[in-house]
Amino acid sequence: MTEIENPRIASADVDPLFLNRWSPRSFSDEPLTDAEIASLFEGARWSPSSFNRQPWLFVYETDGSDREIFDSILMEGNRIWATKAPLLGFIFAETKSADGRRNRVAQFDSGAAWMALTLQARSMGLYTHGMGGIDLDAAHEKLGVSTEFYTVMCGFVVGRIGPREALPEDLQERESPNDRKPISEVAHKGIIALD
Repeated sequence: MTEIENPRIASADVDPLFLNRWSPRSFSDEPLTDAEIASLFEGARWSPSSFNRQPWLFVYETDGSDREIFDSILMEGNRIWATKAPLLGFIFAETKSADGRRNRVAQFDSGAAWMALTLQARSMGLYTHGMGGIDLDAAHEKLGVSTEFYTVMCGFVVGRIGPREALPEDLQERESPNDRKPISEVAHKGIIALD
């Protein structure tokens, strides 16, 4: 297994699972087992959601006959590396129900399900990488998901980490865990004075 040095240091007590979660681009083509795949989506299934609507929809492929279609939805910059991952999928949020009700927090809840899947993956020694660089229209058209009821959020891959050297040179330099903004920039106690 490829190991990458993790320079992340928490500024408060936090489970190491959070520090060890990062998004590599180099993936081994070693297949995931059916049990591993089931565990990933089981983690996502138990995510919190407003009124328990569970608006997330994960559409994925591994090495089946539809994999080329899935690969074709990625923008070229992601296609260079993501097609090597053993599982490629797309996350949709059900923003309108069959009875016409809008779900204002569907995308928020779908993001929670994605994070749950990501943390489940890390707990199993797997890695994920979410991708905004996708053809939004093609995701709906090619995967048969209604644009009336669903909004495509992103693409994602899951697998075991691969060697940095398998990436193009410009991506090798970026293949390590990155830092985060300080807590003071993302969490504020009390009222924020508007300028």
